[in-house]
Amino acid sequence: MENIKKLEFLTSLKFFSAVFFLILFFFNFLDIYIFELSRSFPGIFFNFFTNYIDPLSDILDPFILIIFCGLILLLNSDISLILKNENKLAVIKEKTGFSFDKISYLFNYLSLVCKHFIFSLTVAGILCNIFKYILGVSRPKYFFLEGYERMNFFNIEQKINSFPSGHTQAAFTLAILLIIYLNKYTFYILFFACLMGLSRIFMSMHFPSDLIAGAYLGSIIPVFLYNCFYRKEIEKIKNKYDVFLTDIVKLLYWRFYI
Repeated sequence: MENIKKLEFLTSLKFFSAVFFLILFFFNFLDIYIFELSRSFPGIFFNFFTNYIDPLSDILDPFILIIFCGLILLLNSDISLILKNENKLAVIKEKTGFSFDKISYLFNYLSLVCKHFIFSLTVAGILCNIFKYILGVSRPKYFFLEGYERMNFFNIEQKINSFPSGHTQAAFTLAILLIIYLNKYTFYILFFACLMGLSRIFMSMHFPSDLIAGAYLGSIIPVFLYNCFYRKEIEKIKNKYDVFLTDIVKLLYWRFYI
C-alpha cells in the first residue's frame, strides 16, 4: 500500500489551499495568455492531440468503465452459491490451484475494487458537473468567438461550462485508481493523464485553470473513498495473500467458464 500513503497528501488542507490559490492565479493572470500562446504552436501538436490522444477518451469513457465494473459485480453476485457448490468449487480449485480461502478472498477483493472504481468515477463526475453549473465558466471558443463572459453563475448550458474539465477529471480519477491498485507504472500513468488534460487546450475546449481543477477533483475522490470505505478490508486481504492481476484474470476466466 505504498502508493496510497504517497497519495494521502492530496486530501490535506495545505494541498487544497495551494491548489485553490494556484487555480485563482491561473484564472486571473495566465489562462488567456497560455491559451493564446498555444495557438502559435506548430500544427503537429494539434494533430497529435486531436487524432491520437483525444480519441482515447472515448475508449476510457467513465460510463463504459462503470458498466464494465458493474458487469463484474453482477457476475460475482452469486459467488457465495458457487463456493457452496462442491462440483463447481472443485473445478475452480483444480484449474487455478488456489485454496478455498484464497478463492473467497480474491472474489471479495475484486468486488471491492469494482465498487471503488464505480463510486469514484460516479461521485467525481457528479461533483464535476455540479461545479460546472454553479460557476458557469465559459469555454475558450465561446469566450473568444461569441462574447460570453468568463463566468456566468448557475449556467445550465452544459456545452459552454468548462470549469472543471470533465475529461481531465475522468482521466485523473482513473489514473489514481490504477496507481492505487497496480502499485507501479506511476510515472507513465500520470504522464498519460496529463496528456489527456493538455489535449483539451489544443482542442479549444478548456483553459489551464479548468485542467488544474479537474485534475485535483479527479485525484482526491478515489483517495478519499479508499481511505473511508475500502482500505481496511483491502489491506486485510493484501496482508493475507499477494494479489496479482494474473490471479484475478485466471479466477474470472474460470468463474465465467463454469
